[in-house]
Amino acid sequence: MARWAAFIARHQNPDAAWLTVDAGNYVDRAAAGGCSDKCQFLVTSYADLHYDVLNLGKQEVWMGYETLVTLRDTTPNTDFISANLVDAKTHKPVVKPYVIKDYGSLRVGVIGLLNEADFPPGTALLDTNTLRILPAVEAAKKYIPALARKVDAVILLADLPTNILDTLLAAVPDVDFVISSGALRTGEQPAKIGQTQVIGTGSSGYNGHYAMLEFNPAWDDSIGFSNYQDQLGDTYDEKGLWADRLAAFEAKPSTPQPITPQKSLEKSKAPPPGTSVTPIKPAPGKVSTTINDQG
Repeated sequence: MARWAAFIARHQNPDAAWLTVDAGNYVDRAAAGGCSDKCQFLVTSYADLHYDVLNLGKQEVWMGYETLVTLRDTTPNTDFISANLVDAKTHKPVVKPYVIKDYGSLRVGVIGLLNEADFPPGTALLDTNTLRILPAVEAAKKYIPALARKVDAVILLADLPTNILDTLLAAVPDVDFVISSGALRTGEQPAKIGQTQVIGTGSSGYNGHYAMLEFNPAWDDSIGFSNYQDQLGDTYDEKGLWADRLAAFEAKPSTPQPITPQKSLEKSKAPPPGTSVTPIKPAPGKVSTTINDQG
């Protein structure tokens, strides 16, 4: 987080209205299930840093139904999303399938998906009495076309491998931009699948992008795109609030603890560390979108 905060400080646009998201796999499961110390620290930090939208990836789902529901209900001002994670009893989504952010001259839809294949039949990592994961392409077909009719741009947060993204985007081409958690066939460089721009964090996750997307009605469905990239390696020696918080956390003995309601400790206009997409600075007929990601 300290490295990410420094990266943002170098690139941020102080005039932009930031929308900050994570594509998934930002927490880990305690040995006995639920949220580990690191998970609790990250959720607290994300709340303090005003994350707007968090996709549920496999590592979040591994924590179990009760922890996910508590995360959803006790983390204020943050939307957890997943279009293909459903309650096994009610068959309804556990969290919102997508959210819509309205910036006046631009409406952006943000939808999340995870990979059904990460939970093979019989695995102990998914309690099928409480949770089900629908095929990602099936969920995409259900939600994305309707979402695209409501917004000017669709952003997909995906914990999916490249082969599923290929199939999904061929079947549902209405996605304008994908941020993927983890490694893709294209590596850490921005690439296009069909007409959709895709950025992945890479297997290490230490990859920072500062990208600009321009949506202009006169361009029909074309999008302007440019990207600047930094490697956020372990050699960074950043000072400041988040370095101090991390040092204090690492010095504490490990003790399992439940998720607790979060309180915002500080307010900041700058976007936080983490895999993030940060739209948007609207203008009549044009909008710029800044994309940042770190796993």
